[in-house]
Amino acid sequence: SSMRRLFLLLALSVLLFAVGCIGQEAAQSVMDKDGDGKVSTEEFLEHAQKQASGESSEGVCTDETCSGHHHASHGEGGESGGEAAGMPTKEEIEAAKAEVAAAVAKGLPIEMTNANTAAILDCTSNIFVKFSTSWCGHCVRMQPDWLKLAKEVHRDYKGCIVVSVDCERSAELCQIFSVQGYPTIMLLKAVKTPEGEPGYQPIPYQQAREKGAMLGFLRQQKACRAKNFIMATLKSIFASIFDIQVTMPK
Repeated sequence: SSMRRLFLLLALSVLLFAVGCIGQEAAQSVMDKDGDGKVSTEEFLEHAQKQASGESSEGVCTDETCSGHHHASHGEGGESGGEAAGMPTKEEIEAAKAEVAAAVAKGLPIEMTNANTAAILDCTSNIFVKFSTSWCGHCVRMQPDWLKLAKEVHRDYKGCIVVSVDCERSAELCQIFSVQGYPTIMLLKAVKTPEGEPGYQPIPYQQAREKGAMLGFLRQQKACRAKNFIMATLKSIFASIFDIQVTMPK
């Protein structure tokens, strides 16, 4: 079903993000319950379910790897206070896709919640996502650059969308992606899974939290392509030399 496929995509994200944080051998040992040297689908899903429910802290970033961030806190008893996970209908998914398209057309970051996750994680685009909270000072300070990035990417580039997750409203999503500090920024790169199914490869972003650096990272990762390559190149040159804004024709 579409919901099982979505869960598999999120489970893949948990696995790959764990690999990025603690190394391939350590991540495999966490999930390889029977010790056969392989991670089966059942072991894979069991670990993802524990991560999503908060039952396991294995395979997530340590305090050392998340230094410089505000650390996540989900309240007493592990309750997140986030929105209840639901099974979206086809009509709800279509409505969510329309909202996503409207945000892109306006050059705004797309707000991902539990309600519209299926419409966003559809493997049609690379996703540059920021997990943050309203009380995080680092998050507040980088917000102007995040808005500028969304405007430029959605206006001048294709193949990538800029997405925001409020971990106060959608704490379950942050748990699934093993978010331990704010802001956490990552690229969800659209790839094929080992089984040949569409999925995402999370690539943590650990560079400067300013528009130019983030856009450079996306281009370096080949996550977005300029709608007009010549104008994009000229725009980059003029912006770096004169620090001015250049608008490319559609």
